[in-house]
Amino acid sequence: MNFDTDLGRLRHLPETPLRALKRSFWWVRKTFFSKPKPENPAVVVDMREAEAEAFLGEHFFEPGWEMSYHYHNEVVNVRRVQHLDDHPSGLPWWQTHIRGYEHPNGLELAAHFEPEPAEHPDAHVDGDHIDVSRGNATLVGILEDAGVEFRRIGDWPADGTAVADA
Repeated sequence: MNFDTDLGRLRHLPETPLRALKRSFWWVRKTFFSKPKPENPAVVVDMREAEAEAFLGEHFFEPGWEMSYHYHNEVVNVRRVQHLDDHPSGLPWWQTHIRGYEHPNGLELAAHFEPEPAEHPDAHVDGDHIDVSRGNATLVGILEDAGVEFRRIGDWPADGTAVADA
């Protein structure tokens, strides 16, 4: 049996088939790659999904669901990538990853700092160097600078830095 590519159909790529493919990938991810939400420290803000995504987008975060697990009740998944020359691991590319979950009093936002998945896939998947404190410090700094009210939930030490459940 021979297969051939219909190159003429490639002109339709920007149309709905890509949206359908993206939607299918999203469905597969949520169906087969969902995990229980970790009980890491977080903040609760009086925002809804679209408002939080827009707010974080104004602070250079982008949607990041394509390369990550889905957690139960997750409604926001954004990340901000940066290059570091001086991380003790020697890895240069990192991301601050913020997930948002439905919460009775608004939106629960939990952050962590980790190796960027496309540049360091093994370290990312293995969970090497995940730093919840650093991620939450970035998130809290953004909220405080913007005057957004929030309430800390979970295991925050007295100094306000977050510790990870793992």
